[in-house]
Amino acid sequence: MFEQLKKDRYSWFMMICLFLIIVQTLFEGWEFLFPTLLFGAMIYYGRNHRRTQTGKIVFWVGLIGLGFTLLNLLVFKLFIIALFICYLVDFIQKKQHPTRITPDMEHPESGSKHVSVRMPLLRNKWFGSQKTPDHDFEWQDINIQTGAGDTIIDLGRTILPKKESVIFIRHLAGRVRILVPYGVETALHYSVVLGKVDFFDHHEVQLIHDTRILQTEGYEQAEQKVKIMISAFAGSLEVQRA
Repeated sequence: MFEQLKKDRYSWFMMICLFLIIVQTLFEGWEFLFPTLLFGAMIYYGRNHRRTQTGKIVFWVGLIGLGFTLLNLLVFKLFIIALFICYLVDFIQKKQHPTRITPDMEHPESGSKHVSVRMPLLRNKWFGSQKTPDHDFEWQDINIQTGAGDTIIDLGRTILPKKESVIFIRHLAGRVRILVPYGVETALHYSVVLGKVDFFDHHEVQLIHDTRILQTEGYEQAEQKVKIMISAFAGSLEVQRA
């Protein structure tokens, strides 16, 4: 049984939720279950009827209500405290026993004598906007994480190699705008909790906890192409021609 649980994340999640419900019940009773189930049902209904105005209203009322309900739970507060304690213990251990990497000088690997460090085009940022240089620049694949802010990538200022170039962005909230030169085929994998997408002539004004996979017609056969992967909590995505 436990071997199966190790391989099944969903089962682990259900076991943890069941344990938290038991703890909450022991300390404060069953009163929390009714609003939790009610708001959960509202979210489920709104999610299935998100194309209607009523569905959208029910979804957001349920989401906000469930959020306030969880914030008031004792187990949620204990969970936050436990996370803070774990982080503090891990931080102290790393300070006392830092990780040391010792190279194996007796068996050096071939081809690893020269390692160059390159500056990335864009950096991870908690807050604020950033964009690629306004002048011509050498292309590098992009892999960044951002908090709140706008990110603008202009591929018209660089020469893409004749292979698949990759742009991978994980961000919390804000706008991502990517300008792609004419003749460069493009594929998009976009996952968002709440947002909208403009992919050339394809427009969707409201996505709620959804994923879109789009690509231009000649992407599979093209030599020069760019693959865009975006994961976001909230915001908008624009992919347009430069």
